[in-house]
Amino acid sequence: MTEAAARELAWSALLREIISIAGEERDLRSLLREVARLVVGATEADACFVHVVDRDAGEVVLMGATPDEFDALAGTIRLPIGEGIAGWVAEHGRPALVGDKWADPRYRYIPALRGEAFDSLVSVPLLRPPATTVGVLNVHAHGRGRFGTDTVSRLEEVASLVAGVVEGGVLHDRLQRREAELERFAVRTIELQELDRRRIAGDIHDGISQRLVSAWYHLRAAISLTADPDVDRELAATAALLSEALEDSRRAITGLRPALLDDLGLRAAITSVAAGLGGVEADVDLADCDLAPHVETALFRIVQETLQNIEKHARASTVVVTLAEEPDAVVLTVTDDGVGFDPVTAAGPTSFGLAGIHERASLLGATLLVRSSPGAGTTVAVRLPTDRSRRE
Repeated sequence: MTEAAARELAWSALLREIISIAGEERDLRSLLREVARLVVGATEADACFVHVVDRDAGEVVLMGATPDEFDALAGTIRLPIGEGIAGWVAEHGRPALVGDKWADPRYRYIPALRGEAFDSLVSVPLLRPPATTVGVLNVHAHGRGRFGTDTVSRLEEVASLVAGVVEGGVLHDRLQRREAELERFAVRTIELQELDRRRIAGDIHDGISQRLVSAWYHLRAAISLTADPDVDRELAATAALLSEALEDSRRAITGLRPALLDDLGLRAAITSVAAGLGGVEADVDLADCDLAPHVETALFRIVQETLQNIEKHARASTVVVTLAEEPDAVVLTVTDDGVGFDPVTAAGPTSFGLAGIHERASLLGATLLVRSSPGAGTTVAVRLPTDRSRRE
């Protein structure tokens, strides 16, 4: 086989490899590290750097390289667009063939990249239609004049394939950052909601509850001082109302600050709430899922609000609560055999309760499905993708 034929085979293999890895689901850095390795293996280059254009920052950023000592710098080497040869290529969208970079006024020395070890350079833009530069591919070699126009043409072929990888990877990374930001927002929002609930519970305990207890004792004292049966009867009725109000405040405190969730976990907390339903038989079947704390809190609140709606409005005799783990999701379901309603036209307290549940599900990135019709009971299902539910 001639040397030219061998080079053709090497380039064809390189293009096939890049097409292959372009379809893989990997983070951008590992993809570009692999691209750099493949390019060096198919050329006379001694090093390859793949830069990504960060339009927001107005910079080109090293995101993949070979040898490994340079790849370790990925994400830390940044050049303003227009500065250095890579910056110039990013700005103009044209390749640069440099036989002696030390004689090229565009070259900028970066100590960490050991520019003194290389003399020749080819830099090509990664272009996406119509003419958007999304990155820059640089190859370096020891000695002057190591590359020719044929290398530029070959690298432009490579760049046309890599550009799609970069564009997709940038979008993927941006989406991941956005999802991470949303998760941090969800965690913080749920934490603030729970802090607010604890504050309200404390206010009820230290304020309203104490006053109710004090009023109850005063009434008991007044009852013991009166001899009038009518007055005694009214005072006793008032004392009974105060006792009910005190019990309501205790239930409110327990609901606002469920110690079971903190002490024993989601399963015990949901089982306890379901067992406390008045006149409703509850069946609880919860899989042992490894959930993040903020997810456990949100799911508990969803169950709590749903059961409160059932107790107040559904006139149900049975309720079933399940938590199941599927390959790609965690699914919480609450089903009752009550009077049901029309979800499309629902209004009033039922609608308000569903709005709160929907808000909590959305905060987690979960989907909420409500199935109900008059006389046929109701099912509330929350489906949370596995990657959003796991404990870190």
